[in-house]
Amino acid sequence: MNIDKVSYKGWKQAYRLTLGEAEMIVVTEIGPRVLSLSVGGENLLFNDPDTLGAGQGDAEWHIYGGHRLWISPEREQTYAPDNAPCEVAIEGETLLAKAPPERGTKLQSALRIAADGQCFVVDHLVTNTGEFLQSGSVWALTCVVPAGKVCFPWGRPGPWHTKKILFWRNWSTHSSDVTSRQWQMGPDLFVIDPTGEEGKVGTANYEGWMALARGDATFVKSFEHLESVAYPDDNCSMEAYTCERFIEMETLSPLATFHPGQTVCHRERWLVSSRAVDVSKPDELRRLAQR
Repeated sequence: MNIDKVSYKGWKQAYRLTLGEAEMIVVTEIGPRVLSLSVGGENLLFNDPDTLGAGQGDAEWHIYGGHRLWISPEREQTYAPDNAPCEVAIEGETLLAKAPPERGTKLQSALRIAADGQCFVVDHLVTNTGEFLQSGSVWALTCVVPAGKVCFPWGRPGPWHTKKILFWRNWSTHSSDVTSRQWQMGPDLFVIDPTGEEGKVGTANYEGWMALARGDATFVKSFEHLESVAYPDDNCSMEAYTCERFIEMETLSPLATFHPGQTVCHRERWLVSSRAVDVSKPDELRRLAQR
């Protein structure tokens, strides 16, 4: 994997990571945020055009888009601004970008990105730099352009093959229409065929992967789902949010206690390919997730 310092859409501090045909751009002037992911074509990630190049020193949280790290469950502290420059270290083929500790909780978020074969390995690190216990789940959210379909397994493997999906019917000022045609509950995969409607779903994703399938690219995020531990939101290790502008592909760590001085890591593996894979071929997507 090659790492080069670049500028990106108004931000002067960013890094381009290239791995085979795939390219990732991490902005560290704010965030850290992964704001571009491409494979010989257009950016698969949503960027908010109203906040490009903005945010430095701002006291307000901005959507920006791309990929970010939060703490679940969602609360006021979730929206702490990530507008300060990051501390960046490059060792060989590994990029580490640390945000300053959050003022209230003293939790420090960081992204560590390396390579394994043809996969980007994205570690989401949360360190308690304060003196008091904190709790929550490491929450990794990837905002993709709502083109193509997002899919994921939603059943428990084994002879008793049960399935479970959780709908966020109402939350805050938001809601989901559980009868929307964008939700397609297949016998193997749950498929989101975006209509521009707002909604949110989640599940205990035992297989540990979700995918964006487009006509020009396939993007697979894989992670480890652990048994006999508790996850947020009625045991969801994976969630997805839809709206007119983007789809969020979200994975979560088990609920944890962040002890002073302790770092909790949630790992995702990203595979992006220019080869299109139809969601009607789940075994092919599974093979990509297992690379």
